[in-house]
Amino acid sequence: MAAPGIKDVATRAGVSVGTVSNVLNRPQLVSEGTRQRVVDAIAALGFVRNESARHLRNGLSRTLAYLLLDPRNPFFTDVARGAEDAARAAGLALFLCNSEEDPAREAEYLDVLLEQRVRGVLITPVERSAERLRTMTQLAPPDSPSSSATARRTRPARPSTSTSCSSNACAGSSSLRSSTARTGSGR
Repeated sequence: MAAPGIKDVATRAGVSVGTVSNVLNRPQLVSEGTRQRVVDAIAALGFVRNESARHLRNGLSRTLAYLLLDPRNPFFTDVARGAEDAARAAGLALFLCNSEEDPAREAEYLDVLLEQRVRGVLITPVERSAERLRTMTQLAPPDSPSSSATARRTRPARPSTSTSCSSNACAGSSSLRSSTARTGSGR
């Protein structure tokens, strides 16, 4: 049996597909009674929004990614925690990717993240001078603003470790900057 779709929810609730869409995306536009009928239909049918289809329609992902060097290093887990808090506050999800300090693995992840059209990438680059990093913001759609956040930590083994975020319309970017600062990683 196929998963229930938005048309099934509309039929069960006795409303139009547009009304179901409004309940899901702009609930303030729908009266409380109608909204409750739609929510009840969603629960009864076990409807789950198809995020891939939504992403195709509006062109915006609700996903950010953090590509880190080494998850065993507490600095990077602190940054990840702050980034996750900021992403959640902005209604976004954060996926973690581990480069293991391997430039080829980093490049593979960057390709996948670009293909998936994530809204933003927070990255601790393997090589700070990598050409790919300079071109990341140029790959954003022309009508999408970019923003960035940077965290640095000086360590004896590595004079400077830099983390920067290049994001397309990243709603949580300023939160990410302040959250990163709160974790003790300077900006």
